[in-house]
Amino acid sequence: MTLSKSFLRGACFSFFGLLLLAEILLRLTVPTGFWYRHFDFSGDMTSLAELRDRIHYAVPGDHHILLLGDSVLGASSLIEHRIPGAKQKTLSFFLQGDIREEDKKDPYAGPRQTLSVLSLGSDGLLLTDIQGLNAELPSSSPTKILLLLNFRMFSKDFADGPKALSRHFLLTDLPEDIQKRLAPDKAPSAETQLSDRVYAGMCDHWFLFRETQMAKTLWYYPSQADFFQRRLEQVLPPNETLAEITEASLKQKVAPYYQAYLWDPRALPLTCLKGILNQWAGRHLQVMVVLTPQNQKYLGSYLDKPSFEKNRKALAAFMKPYRKQGITYQDWADRYPSSAFLDHCHLTPEGNQLYAKDLAIACIGWD
Repeated sequence: MTLSKSFLRGACFSFFGLLLLAEILLRLTVPTGFWYRHFDFSGDMTSLAELRDRIHYAVPGDHHILLLGDSVLGASSLIEHRIPGAKQKTLSFFLQGDIREEDKKDPYAGPRQTLSVLSLGSDGLLLTDIQGLNAELPSSSPTKILLLLNFRMFSKDFADGPKALSRHFLLTDLPEDIQKRLAPDKAPSAETQLSDRVYAGMCDHWFLFRETQMAKTLWYYPSQADFFQRRLEQVLPPNETLAEITEASLKQKVAPYYQAYLWDPRALPLTCLKGILNQWAGRHLQVMVVLTPQNQKYLGSYLDKPSFEKNRKALAAFMKPYRKQGITYQDWADRYPSSAFLDHCHLTPEGNQLYAKDLAIACIGWD
């Protein structure tokens, strides 16, 4: 077949015509919440424009509970452990199931009540991100918020500086004093600044680009090393040594979150948490804050137990004044046995189901 000019013109017109039709389709369907009702896009945040879409369109009508947290809500760890159907075995997925109201001890007895949950949890989310995200929430909703705190959020690594914000498109939503503390020692290059502005502009004005960025979160994009590891697993028998090396590597990665360090109330995590809670208390919202379960046995010698216990007590004391303002605090750091975990803080599918059940019961008792 010869590539004539008429053929090339037809191909170009067809391609751009399909792009135009896709753009029109998305502009019509995104505001209806169609894609959010049929696909689970939790686990990541790709742009400020997409975050605003999720807040306004993901749950029809007023949702009952806004769910905030980090990777414990999503499927990343389940996928890394090669668990099939991971998207249907997450904490956020189980929380959106049906619960029963009459018997608080058994959520599967009595009349049915649907727990309408909007999950804005995301891998690597920090308290600075949550304060910026909070500025995007409409004043009319939600009426209830469930915030899951993880030990890593208070780590010394995120106490100050640019590492304390994982989603830099939320920077402008933060108070000026917080922005100054996040300022990097070295300003980004002109090329990086231009690239960021172009990306943000495309997400703001081009629905097709915005939604394709979001759609990537439906699949797990592994590192090059993980890609080759998966290929080897398909042709070689299970390698126990490799599994041990992978686990040891993870333990070293998360060790700084649990070593000797007392959380500083002047550091960004607690400063931002205070700002968040004050805003919610001022709006008279019902809020439940939960220190999410941790697997102390998995951490072994990496865990500094005195700091671990002192930080738990310090956080409980920090939360105590908010009790009279509609904010409940629960410490579930040692709630589940080691068998319920995949690693230091991510639970197995059965663990997620149990955790969701307990949270649902706690939410019913909220009223």
